[in-house]
Amino acid sequence: MANFDMLSISPDLVLIAFALLFLLMGAFSRTPKVHKYDMLSIIAFSLAILLNLFIFGSKRFGFYDMMLYDDLAGIFRFIFYGIGILVSLMSDPYIEGKVRHKGEYYALIVLSVVGMSFIATSYDLIMLVLGVEAMSLSVYILAGMFKHDEASAEASIKYFLLGAFSTAIMLLGIAFIYGTVGTTNYNLIIENYNKYLHSGLQVGIFMLGVSAVLAGVLFKIAAVPFHMWTPDVYEGAPTSVTAFMISGVKAASFFMLLRVFLVALKVTVFNLVGIMVFISIITMTLGNIAALTQKSIKRMLAYSSIAHAGYMLIGFVALNKTGLAAIVFYLIAYALMNIGAFAVLVLLEEKGKNLENVSGCGFLYPFLGLMMTIFMFSMVGLPPTGGFMGKFYIFKGALEAGYLWLVIIAVLNSAISAYFYLRVLVYMFFEKPLDTGGVLQASSPAVTTALVITSLGVLVLGIFPQYFFELTTKYMTYLP
Repeated sequence: MANFDMLSISPDLVLIAFALLFLLMGAFSRTPKVHKYDMLSIIAFSLAILLNLFIFGSKRFGFYDMMLYDDLAGIFRFIFYGIGILVSLMSDPYIEGKVRHKGEYYALIVLSVVGMSFIATSYDLIMLVLGVEAMSLSVYILAGMFKHDEASAEASIKYFLLGAFSTAIMLLGIAFIYGTVGTTNYNLIIENYNKYLHSGLQVGIFMLGVSAVLAGVLFKIAAVPFHMWTPDVYEGAPTSVTAFMISGVKAASFFMLLRVFLVALKVTVFNLVGIMVFISIITMTLGNIAALTQKSIKRMLAYSSIAHAGYMLIGFVALNKTGLAAIVFYLIAYALMNIGAFAVLVLLEEKGKNLENVSGCGFLYPFLGLMMTIFMFSMVGLPPTGGFMGKFYIFKGALEAGYLWLVIIAVLNSAISAYFYLRVLVYMFFEKPLDTGGVLQASSPAVTTALVITSLGVLVLGIFPQYFFELTTKYMTYLP
């Protein structure tokens, strides 16, 4: 029914209004440098969080049933808005002097988060694609924001080509699904599938459509073999944008996997388990092995993000409440530890991007060394960090589903990853410092705030995980 439920999208309307304000301020202001876009952006995301809190707990269909706001969508909105705040905090000192139009930068961050929010509330494949494009188009431009940097331009072009290819594949899959069941609405897809199953449904074409949609989603989460240019994109993009992509875009893409395949296409999920097991194994293994040989920290973190996608796919393979809830828990810990690690790199990037360039920084800048230690420990999966508990719950879900051998492979992969994560700390604390310049702003209050928030978040998730895991389990109602 045509229910234009404006309240359910009120947080996004506020964000869109702020994005337009940023663009107007950038276009018409004679003194653009005096504007505190980062603070305004934080205010925008804070208002969106308050509005989301106001409607949290309700279940609302709207816009011809093309959108559904429920508890899980609400949780992911909190994640996206929180990521927006953290990225805004770490951006300003980094882009100062490098980005001419700062208003555009923050407007694109905000609009990309709006796209993520649309993905979270989509209840129709067409609405899903609109959300994906709103998110992706902004990120394509953000990746190339350093106009005079060839690596940044290359990252933008490659990400655009990757995104366009994945969207085209996804649209082809949606066309096949629509051609067989006559709808793109999540609820009606399963209804029509069961209705037409014994009356001439072209199951082969339907499954072809499902496979194409899955390929599009796997492109977005950078799973092997769809990861090709991901390390180039993450390395070439501005560091603050890489942090945004590696946390926000990844979280939105995993939400797509959960919502689309456990609601709209749940008749097919058991047929996909074998494929997902294979993709999970090669994704975490290739990501970790490739990261071993990297000298650039950003490129190493890019490959590690591929490996983390492989770990999270284990939760989908388990197909039980523990495994699915663990994906959400893991995504929160993953976002915090990655944004934190990239915030440290933002401050150290003036020294260089390679491991040798951070030699001795652990003792020269003890606060940054401590922060990086927490984030690297979390990425390895060592206690007491959120990364450890995230892997614990993922593995617990897999064990409950009988995948002991898969857990053994994942643990071996974690052992491999310890080498390249801890190598960063070895360079920071046990190598002699190189004379390659100072840090950008070792005392930047905004970035320091982001570091304190992310490190505390990682530790709280590691020390008091039960409350957060019970919360994600409570709202994970999608079971096949």
